[in-house]
Amino acid sequence: MAIKPAFAVAAAALASLAFASAAQAELQTWRLNATSYRVESGFTAPSFLEVGKSFTVDYVIDTQASSWGGGADLFTGAVKSFTIDGVTSESGGYVLAFEGLNAINVGPNGARLDGIDFISFNNFAGGNKADVASALKGFATAAPLGDTDLRVDFGDMSVYASPTSFVMTSSVPEPSAAWLLLMGLPVLALKRSRRNAAS
Repeated sequence: MAIKPAFAVAAAALASLAFASAAQAELQTWRLNATSYRVESGFTAPSFLEVGKSFTVDYVIDTQASSWGGGADLFTGAVKSFTIDGVTSESGGYVLAFEGLNAINVGPNGARLDGIDFISFNNFAGGNKADVASALKGFATAAPLGDTDLRVDFGDMSVYASPTSFVMTSSVPEPSAAWLLLMGLPVLALKRSRRNAAS
């Protein structure tokens, strides 16, 4: 009994998803919500960062990034990209979790039209963290309590904001979920073939 072409295509797509997700299962998207409270004197901030404006920063973070070592828990390359003002930039950003200061620091790999060249999200009640996932949970707990701060840099000028929440918005499916979907395809194909044969 031949599997219908549609099922063959779906099987191939899910197989590729299963293999791709195995390599990316550690990636998570986290959203930071913040409200600007200060713009450095002499600098005109973009409209979305004017004092009193609320905005978001979305981070794509590799929770399996390894520590750089050397005594400090510096997870280099942990932040793959960030999105602010609707523009996404690839990044070589890092997570720092050491000596009571945790930070998520990102800079775009290329120039941005809005001029942003660095964003520093700091958790002043962080404490040492063993891994990126623990650091992220610390940020999520600290943000609504006012224990965090955000600085958006434009060269020598900065905008300061108060984070109000930091939450995970999505994660890449675990490989096991993709494999379960893939394993179910032959059953669906068999049922459909029997239904077609009966009609």
